[in-house]
Amino acid sequence: MRGLVRVLPAPLALLLGSAVSGPTVIPHPEAKGEALIVPADSPVHFRGWDKYGYAQFDGRFVLTGTFVYGCGGNCADYEGPITEGDLQVRVAPDPAVAARLPNWKIRHSDMVILITRATDLVRMFATPRQHAALRAGKIKDLRGRLSIVVDHFRAGIECDAPSFDARFVRVVKAPKVASGKLGEYGCV
Repeated sequence: MRGLVRVLPAPLALLLGSAVSGPTVIPHPEAKGEALIVPADSPVHFRGWDKYGYAQFDGRFVLTGTFVYGCGGNCADYEGPITEGDLQVRVAPDPAVAARLPNWKIRHSDMVILITRATDLVRMFATPRQHAALRAGKIKDLRGRLSIVVDHFRAGIECDAPSFDARFVRVVKAPKVASGKLGEYGCV
């Protein structure tokens, strides 16, 4: 009997280990065949769809990755000065972070997250002189690394492409702007 008690835990552990749940699949309410795949270990939890077809999630998480701060569109085509509303912080999450976040089944892509309410964050890495140069179009963007806490993660589809955003909460590690000459603005 003692031998059986010693041998029993190993198969039981294998059985329990294989019982780990897989990802959750959430069909999009309007885009036929499209769905969000939410990993089992995701730090966010599906709350519902908003009126624009964006999935809203609850939960906070640490977002680490490469950021770009600059014009959110093609500012070279704009008439007039670049406004505060044109400047955005976008983050390409590190692969380990992206792997735990919801992504689209069909429109799956490398994730880039727009950071909302980022005014306090921007003050930490953009000097007034750099900010003025961005607004004047003298530099295209600032790039670097960051580690921040975000919440209110959302996933949507804009112009048939995936779109993600999250709200800035606080800094974990001070952002570092890359040194050297900054290149042309583009996707991260």
